[in-house]
Amino acid sequence: MSGWRRSAALLAVALVTVGVGSCGIRSDRGTGVTGGASARTYGYGPVRDGSVTYQPDVVLVEGGPDAIRAASADGLTWTIDRNAPGADDLGPGRIMYATSRAIGRVVQVRPAGDDLAVTLAPVTLTEVFRDADFRSDRVLDDAALVYQEVPELPGAVSTPTGERPPADATTPVGLSSAGRGSRVAAVAPTVAGMSPAVGGFADGRQRGQAGPARALSGGNEAETVLALDPVRLAPAAGGRLPPARERNFTVSVGEWEAQPYRVPGKLGLKIGYAANENLKVYIDFAMNVDQLRIRSAMSIVNGALGSSTFAVDGVRSISVDISAGAANGADDNRKVRIEVPVEMNFQIPGEPLVYSNTWKFIVATGLSGKNTTVQAAGEWAVNGTLGVVDGTPRKPTLSVVKSIMDSVTGISIGPSGLAFAVEVKMGLGLGIPAAFAGLYAKLVVDIGVTNGSALGAPLTRCVQASLNAKVGGGAGVNLSSTASAALRKLLPKTVKFELESERLWPIHRAAQTLPAVPLCVGFG
Repeated sequence: MSGWRRSAALLAVALVTVGVGSCGIRSDRGTGVTGGASARTYGYGPVRDGSVTYQPDVVLVEGGPDAIRAASADGLTWTIDRNAPGADDLGPGRIMYATSRAIGRVVQVRPAGDDLAVTLAPVTLTEVFRDADFRSDRVLDDAALVYQEVPELPGAVSTPTGERPPADATTPVGLSSAGRGSRVAAVAPTVAGMSPAVGGFADGRQRGQAGPARALSGGNEAETVLALDPVRLAPAAGGRLPPARERNFTVSVGEWEAQPYRVPGKLGLKIGYAANENLKVYIDFAMNVDQLRIRSAMSIVNGALGSSTFAVDGVRSISVDISAGAANGADDNRKVRIEVPVEMNFQIPGEPLVYSNTWKFIVATGLSGKNTTVQAAGEWAVNGTLGVVDGTPRKPTLSVVKSIMDSVTGISIGPSGLAFAVEVKMGLGLGIPAAFAGLYAKLVVDIGVTNGSALGAPLTRCVQASLNAKVGGGAGVNLSSTASAALRKLLPKTVKFELESERLWPIHRAAQTLPAVPLCVGFG
C-alpha cells in the first residue's frame, strides 16, 4: 500500500475473522468435480444423493466448478458450459445450482459465444433445500483459507448515516487502568466538524456513545435481511470475478486501500487512506485467536429451518492500533462507509456449503489545526462464545487488557480525534457474494478517541475514549441497507424487496473522560 506504508500516521480500520468446518454428511459423495483453483473461486458442486432433497424448481448443473467459465465482477452473472447436463433446463424462475457460489434464482439466460450467461438473484436456504441436515465441528486451519475479491460488490462505498445515540447510553465505566472502577460520566468523544448525520456523533455536550455502529446497522440496531421472494436483476456488465488467492493482497476501495492478513495467532485487516499525502490514517483492528473453533448445526425439514447453531470459540481478544495525521487540519477530514470487497473463504470438497467471512467499516476523522496527529492503541479480552446455539444468542463479555485511554496522544491546536465502527460477519451457507444465505454470527465494534488541545496543556490535557460492542447471529440472506439500495438500482421498478430486521445484542458499552474534572467532562 503505497499511501499508508510511507507514514505511521495513517488511519485504517480493520477486522477479520474466519470460520471453517466440514458438514456432517459424507465427503465421498459424487460431485463430478476435479477441484483445484476453480473450486477455490467458485465452490464445489451440489450433493446428489439421498441425504439431501431439493425443492422442485432447483436445477442441478453437473460439472461443479469445471462447468463455470467466468463470473461477473459483482458476482451476479455466471457464464457456464452450455453443454453441461442440466444447462438446457435453466430458465427464468428456476433456481440454478451449479456450485455453492453459482446458485440463485434465474432471471435471465442468454447465449455467450459457445456458453450461456445466467443472471441470478439471491435465494434462501429453504428455497434450495426441502430436507437436509448439515453439521460441523472443526478447528481452523488458516492455511486452507483463500481471499476472494469481488471488485464490483454492490454498495461497497457510501457515506455513513445514522441517528443520535439513545438517551440512556450513559453507562459510567473505567476504560483506563488508572480510573478503573471510578464513576466517570460517559461522554461521547467529540470529533471536530462532525454532525449527527455522521454515524450518530453528537456535539461535545451530548452524553452517550459515539455511534458509527448504529450506521452499520442502519441506524436502528438492525441489518436488513433480504427476503425470500425472487427478484429480477438486470444482467451484470463490466469485469470478471478474479480467481481466489492464497496470499494476502491489497485492494483499492474508493479513496482507501484494504489488506486482509493472517499471521500465527492473529487474523486482521488493515485499511489506510490512499488518496493524497495530506491525510494519513491507519487502524489495525485484529482478532487474536487460539484454536479457533467453528461449530454449526442446521436442519431443514419440509422446507422449514429448525433451531440452528453457529458458534465461534477461540477468539481470545480484539486489539486496535490507531494513528491519524492531517497536514491542513479540518480541511483534510474524511468520512466513509465501506463494505470490504474481499471475502475470506473455505471450500470443502464434496460438501454443498462454504464458510465465508466479510467485513464492513465506518471511519470518520475529526482533526483540527495544521499538522495535527492522534494516536491510540488498546486491547480487550473476549470471554465466551460468539454466535447462536440452538437458537439462543451467546453473548461474550469484554474486559480491558490494555487501556486505550492510557495511550491517547498526539499534537493538536484544538480537540481532535477519530471514530470508527467495524463489523465482521462469519457465515456458513451458499449464494452469490452480494447476498450470501445461511447461518451466521457477527461482531460489531464501535470505537472513538479524542485528544484535547495542546493549548490547554498548562492546565490539563483532556482525553476521551469510548467502546461499544454488539453481537448478532441467526439464519437468512443478510444484506446491509446500503447494499440493498445498490441492488435496487439493478432491479425493475416493479420489483419490491421485503426487508426483515435483525437484532443485535449489546455486550459492552464504555466511555470515559480523563481527567474527571469539569474542564474535561464537557470539552469539545
